[in-house]
Amino acid sequence: MKKLFFIALLGCFAFLSKPVQAQNNLVKLNLLAPLVSTGSFYYERVLDDSKAVQLGVFFTKYDELSGFGVTPEYRFYLSDTPAPNGFYVAPFLSFMRFTVESDEDFFSEGSYKGSMTNFGGGLVAGRQWIFKDRVSFDIFLGPEYTTGSVKVESGDEDDIQSAGLSGFIGRAGISLGLKF
Repeated sequence: MKKLFFIALLGCFAFLSKPVQAQNNLVKLNLLAPLVSTGSFYYERVLDDSKAVQLGVFFTKYDELSGFGVTPEYRFYLSDTPAPNGFYVAPFLSFMRFTVESDEDFFSEGSYKGSMTNFGGGLVAGRQWIFKDRVSFDIFLGPEYTTGSVKVESGDEDDIQSAGLSGFIGRAGISLGLKF
C-alpha cells in the first residue's frame, strides 16, 4: 500500500511539473447553479487549436426533486484565438437521474414518490475567456430536449412526471475555473 501511495504521489509531482505551455486542462464551477440548489462542475480538455471536450456533472436537491446528471459535450471553437479561449458551439448529450418525493400538504392533493431517468441532448453557444493563462470565465446558453422513464413508488405518475424535467428545457451557465 505504501508503494502504491508513493508511486501515485510521484506521478502527481511529474504531472504538475509539466511546462506552462502544455496547459490543456480546465476545471470549472458553474456560478449560477447554487441559485437552484445545485452544484455543477466541469472538466474541459483541449484537443487542438479549435476543439475540446468537456464533461459536466451536477448534483441537486431542489424542492421535491433530488438527483444528479452527467453532460458530455464536444466544443468547436470558432475564434482566431486557440482553444479554450474564444467563441464556441457545443453539441452535448445528457443523462439525469432524479428522485421525486412530496409529502401531503395544503397545496397538494396527496403525497407521491418515484424516480425519473432522463436522456437528452442539445446545443449550446458560448464564450470563454482565459486570464493570465490560468483563470477561465465561461458563459453559455442553449436549448436541450430531454425525455425519459418514470418509476412510481406511490402516488400518481403525472405528479412525478410534472415535478421532473422533460421536453424542451434551457441549459445555461456562467462558470469560473482554473487552467492547468
